[in-house]
Amino acid sequence: MLSFLPGPILLVFNLVVLSVVTLILALPIFLGALIRLILPVKPVLKSLDGLYQGIFWLWAHFLACEITLTNKTKWDIAGLEGLKVNKACMIISNHLSWADIVMLIVIFRGRIPITKFFLKHSLIYIPIIGQVCFALGMPFLRRYTRSEILKNPKLKTKDLDATRKACLSVIEHPSTLVNFVEGTRYTKAKAKAQKSPYQNLMPPKAASLAVALGIIGSRLDCILNTTLQYPQNDGGKVFIDLLKGRLHAVIARVEVIDAHTIQSELVGDYMSDKQFKRSFTKKLRDLWQAKDEQIAELLGITYQRPEPDAPSAALSAPSSATEPSAVTETPVTAATESAEVKHEAAAPSAAPAADDESTAEAAAESKEEPQSTK
Repeated sequence: MLSFLPGPILLVFNLVVLSVVTLILALPIFLGALIRLILPVKPVLKSLDGLYQGIFWLWAHFLACEITLTNKTKWDIAGLEGLKVNKACMIISNHLSWADIVMLIVIFRGRIPITKFFLKHSLIYIPIIGQVCFALGMPFLRRYTRSEILKNPKLKTKDLDATRKACLSVIEHPSTLVNFVEGTRYTKAKAKAQKSPYQNLMPPKAASLAVALGIIGSRLDCILNTTLQYPQNDGGKVFIDLLKGRLHAVIARVEVIDAHTIQSELVGDYMSDKQFKRSFTKKLRDLWQAKDEQIAELLGITYQRPEPDAPSAALSAPSSATEPSAVTETPVTAATESAEVKHEAAAPSAAPAADDESTAEAAAESKEEPQSTK
């Protein structure tokens, strides 16, 4: 309706409305957090969970209405038919923009429980947003470098402990755990720098997803394997385009990975069981290969998988996702796994789940470091 207005005007309008509504919805969350501290008993916590689910429902529908009001967006969504998750589930997705967070909330609104993201610890200091996320029980992770871990070995498992706690809360209070498996937003420059073996994706990272599934996979209703694309917008500017009323099209494809597949194929001891690690890594690579080809088809471009240089081939596909849909098999060797570990451990030390490695990547990977580094 308002998409005819100049972009700068819509940018200000969206920011003001978003801030006001966020503040209004934050008030009962802050009150709930105070009550949780005073009366941390099960009946109270259950009631608060119901309150938070209701607020999340309102927030999701508000976002959908604001997009409709200020953007003339064409939606192309498939895979949601009959989807309704009442218990815990997980979303795994490619990652193009900060707008992905909004898109996932809007696309799945009314179909899944409240979403939870793994966030960089510094985000807790953002006024209102940081405190709301903390009150809702979202995990804040501090990522540590190798040198910091060597100086203080106790740091090695700190994020992993936070991950375990967050994962268990997903089960206790039905939630949707979101994992951007690539660990960072896709750009052609980043993909080239990491020698990605995919045409349209970053290499996925396995440790975070595998650790999370090892903790709660047996109790998840499903995994929602989601592919996002914004074909008429520059990926790096999608969020600003959204605020300016210039988001032209959104494509989403959802594949439901059922509980039986999760439990039989994707739950195991990734840290100690080498056979499971190989199996998990291969399934992830197959999944990401299928997603890469799907994106090319959705964008109407010719698919041509990059061929990394031989020395870097082993580094090109650290993993983190799931599932069937195998297209091209990539042999996994012990040497490849070792190279993968070194590659993942060398990743940046901190980032929000919406923008960098989510869950316990750092802690899990640090456990996998060669003995000589400990």
